[in-house]
Amino acid sequence: MADLRDLMRDAYAWKNNATRRAAKEIMNGLAEAGPNWSGEFQDSWVAHAPSGGSGSGSYPYSLSDIPTLPTTKKQVERKTQFIIENIAYHAPIALDLVDLPKEAFIFPGQGPQGDIVERGQRPDTGKRGEIEPGRGDSRSTAPLFWYQLFIKGGKMQKALERGVKLAKPE
Repeated sequence: MADLRDLMRDAYAWKNNATRRAAKEIMNGLAEAGPNWSGEFQDSWVAHAPSGGSGSGSYPYSLSDIPTLPTTKKQVERKTQFIIENIAYHAPIALDLVDLPKEAFIFPGQGPQGDIVERGQRPDTGKRGEIEPGRGDSRSTAPLFWYQLFIKGGKMQKALERGVKLAKPE
């Protein structure tokens, strides 16, 4: 018969596995939902563990891109297991957190890798995903405020649930 320490160690390992899988699913969900012109933004999601350790990789993200967490009571009781962020230099723009002047958007010389969701003319507001349909050849590969919609619209919750569901006791 297993003693309590063995059961707790197994429970901590399962939570570690579930948390890492959820982080992977969230990172892949963000990469798929966000803008994708050159692939740089899509490939720049990372997971940092507040307890130390950081993972990196590129889309599609795998479990090896997520740092392993200690299987200790202290770690399991942490409120925050991972901080997921995008480290691309233009992340604040791609996340629709900052505005730029219209003239700051310059065609890079090649079309986007991702699907175009809006085509038209960029207004003077300087928002990345704001395109007025009609004439003009400005393009957007993600809708305006896609990040906020991902977080508040249920996609993040579904990715988290999918990751936990995929976790199997080791």
